[in-house]
Amino acid sequence: MTNSGKGSGGANAMALGGLLFLLLRLLAIAHYHWDVAFALADSVNFDDVIGVVVGTFLGAGAVTAVILAVLLPIAYLHHIRHVRDREWQPHQLVMLGVLTGVFAAALITLRDWVTLLVVLAVSTLFVLIMMRSGPARTYLEKASGHLGVAVWLGMFALGALTDTVWVPQERLGLKDGSTVVGYVMDVHSPYTEVLTSHGREIRVLMSQNVVSRAET
Repeated sequence: MTNSGKGSGGANAMALGGLLFLLLRLLAIAHYHWDVAFALADSVNFDDVIGVVVGTFLGAGAVTAVILAVLLPIAYLHHIRHVRDREWQPHQLVMLGVLTGVFAAALITLRDWVTLLVVLAVSTLFVLIMMRSGPARTYLEKASGHLGVAVWLGMFALGALTDTVWVPQERLGLKDGSTVVGYVMDVHSPYTEVLTSHGREIRVLMSQNVVSRAET
């Protein structure tokens, strides 16, 4: 009964966290315009939180790299702490490897070497703190023991601070020769709903009037 209760509580926390992340995403991409965010809510599938998270994570490359630069040293400390206490699990090492690979891919793609320097500086600082006794070491050990909280805070920061939409920007050609640049949020017969890149407004087009679509 206790394990079942803990599992249910964890699932509820994940669901609540996903809902809050999605809410922050809607507000951020709408530039915190309440009416636009409300209109977007009608076109977003709330069951596709994973798609929104992955799209945001990959789309906001620079911000993602910075957040990973802060989280990775904490994650490594968390792993070292578990190894020292003989409590580590294989999946923790796999997770570290995946996060490191994602971070490396972001750095190579964006060529954001400044962020790499941030990681090295933060890691060096953490190592120096762990080598000496004092309140800073105690605080850092406590922080590394709450990796899940740090990850959620990082995700919320990613959701709130970047206006990158989780779908690619497109240029839509219309029958009258005009174009619309924005993000196709929903297509349902007979309408195509677009969030414009400039001004972040919702435009509802007749799908039959859209003659071309190309990513920009």
